Amino acid sequence: VTLPLLVQEFTDFECPACASYHPVVKKLMSEFTDNVSYQFINYPLQSIHHDAYQAALAGEAAKKQNKFSEYSDLLFINQSKLQRESLISFAKEVGMDAVKFIAEMDSSDVKAKVDADIKSGETLGINATPTFYINGEKVVFVEGTNPEQTLKDLITQKLALGKSQIK
Repeated sequence: VTLPLLVQEFTDFECPACASYHPVVKKLMSEFTDNVSYQFINYPLQSIHHDAYQAALAGEAAKKQNKFSEYSDLLFINQSKLQRESLISFAKEVGMDAVKFIAEMDSSDVKAKVDADIKSGETLGINATPTFYINGEKVVFVEGTNPEQTLKDLITQKLALGKSQIK
């Protein structure tokens, strides 16, 4: 069964705006869990965030042990501590096997996944994080509006639209 909506977020663990959106996105995805699938897409802005690429690798390694949710929470909370030693200690903190985690983080398939995410963002011309897409359509936030409400309204509208097309 495919869910009616796909929400994609191009994000960077070292980006302050991404950190502020993170709890909002988690809350919305839990509200819309039956109708929406969420895709976290690594888009480390390496020119300004020197530890973001390594953090993206660590996040992908966490997915391999089904600890991404807890792990990503820690990375966004500790944005100034995304150096390798900290990434490993955070992995232990959320109960991951550290030896496996390090091997995954350094593996070519995890690197290929992060590089593919970056390439997809570049193809779309993304120049800032977080950038959201709903069913392939870029979400534009109007300055001065509440981003949580904007996302919630868009998801609700698109779900209502989808239901009207099914009838």
